Amino acid sequence: MKIKIKLIRKVEQATSAQVVASNDDLLIEILLRLPIKSLIRFKLVSKHWHSLITDPKFCHLRNPKPNPALGLFLLPRLNYYVIPCFEYVPFSVQEPTNPSLLKLKFTKDPHGISIVQSCNGLLLCSSFQAHEPNRRYYVYNPTTKHFTTFPKTDQETGIRKKIRGMYLAFDPAKSPHYKVVCVRHVELDQGEYEYQIEVYSSETGPWIVSSQHFTAEVNFEEGVYWSGSIHWISYEKVESLYFNVDEKRLETTPLPPFLDGWMGRSNYYFGESCDHLNFIQTFGSQCQFNVYEMKRDYSEWFVKYEVDLSPLVTTFSGMISSYLNPMDWYFSRSILCLIRGEKEKDSFLVLQIPGKVIRYNLVCKTFETLHECAEVKDVLSFTYGSQHIDKDVEEVLSFTWTIGFQHIESLCCV
Repeated sequence: MKIKIKLIRKVEQATSAQVVASNDDLLIEILLRLPIKSLIRFKLVSKHWHSLITDPKFCHLRNPKPNPALGLFLLPRLNYYVIPCFEYVPFSVQEPTNPSLLKLKFTKDPHGISIVQSCNGLLLCSSFQAHEPNRRYYVYNPTTKHFTTFPKTDQETGIRKKIRGMYLAFDPAKSPHYKVVCVRHVELDQGEYEYQIEVYSSETGPWIVSSQHFTAEVNFEEGVYWSGSIHWISYEKVESLYFNVDEKRLETTPLPPFLDGWMGRSNYYFGESCDHLNFIQTFGSQCQFNVYEMKRDYSEWFVKYEVDLSPLVTTFSGMISSYLNPMDWYFSRSILCLIRGEKEKDSFLVLQIPGKVIRYNLVCKTFETLHECAEVKDVLSFTYGSQHIDKDVEEVLSFTWTIGFQHIESLCCV
């Protein structure tokens, strides 16, 4: 009798598993509740499971809005013109951090690969130190390790064009497909020039010219995707611009509240997090400043947070630097990013100071060390393959800022 009971239980269990496996709706409901790391492994169970998990509809159901950022890929500027090497910094101090330098090797590019922009889980990458005709552009998902190479933009006969900026436009809450926006510098007769915008869609394919020639005084090197548009800050104190990707429309926006002389010794941050567009401007010796946010109707920038880094400076005396001029000291720190939490109390700044990456809570005014940065000697010896580094070079480069790219988990197919 005991053997018979056990056999019945095995049959019942097998029948239950078969019921789940044969019902896609039930199976999807189970898979939707699993973490992304598990889903990546479960894609290998069968072709059917792989088809379900990689379906754009499944990705949208699991993440109807972008996930919050989990960490940053850091690219030291001191290394930017030699070899693109990265460090990864998780935002949670409880998670282990691997401080070793990392190269992007998802494909064999003879020029190496660097990150241009991050957008809701996808990275826009390009060939490193390659002249424009030989430069390739990629969209890479660091979560799934998948990438795609998108085609080069078309050149019009007899007209010289130069790429001034390339940007990702991806919102998983609206579509499983992404677009790439390219701003080109068009050289006209008599040395004059204008700009033109072209758009590539992962759904439809080819590049399409999306605007007439126009003039602008904005920083096209730093474009930010927010609310369906690419935004640029003006560097001539005129109206800033944004390009609505779906409607293919250029519009102006109010300038952030720039301080006098902002193009001199100022350090500014312009970025997006959890559907909020923020701007920060600081000067070298300034430890009190405001965080501004743009209203969704583009009517104005308003003060969202007030920041005082005085306690941080007191704790980390190495933030005070004077290597450029002994009579002109300033705070050695850089704003890597601003992260908005699901709750207001969870919003924070990520700051770089010499040797450390700091997390500063914008509401509680508390701070903690997220990451101990690699020593300048380690970075340079990794880059040049030598342990002998000139002390003067090391001293100057130790104050060089870092570029940060948000890492967001995503199952998006590229």
